[in-house]
Amino acid sequence: MREVFIKKYWAEENILFYVHFQDGRAVRQIEVTPNHKVFLSTENPIEGEFSLYDQSLDDLQLDQKDFITAAVFESVWGKR
Repeated sequence: MREVFIKKYWAEENILFYVHFQDGRAVRQIEVTPNHKVFLSTENPIEGEFSLYDQSLDDLQLDQKDFITAAVFESVWGKR
């Protein structure tokens, strides 16, 4: 199983995304806005207006700086 972790800022919506991919599909996601921190997973894919990324990892335009370690992702995930 190939695991990839990313951290990406979406300036247009002022949202910071952390996404954990397994074999190219999102399995966990954290969305951080000025007012909310939302935790999504395959078990809880929708919360209000937020939903787990449902496209392939290959569909994202990522730079090398967008890739993070599992430890960085887990440190944010653990702050629920």
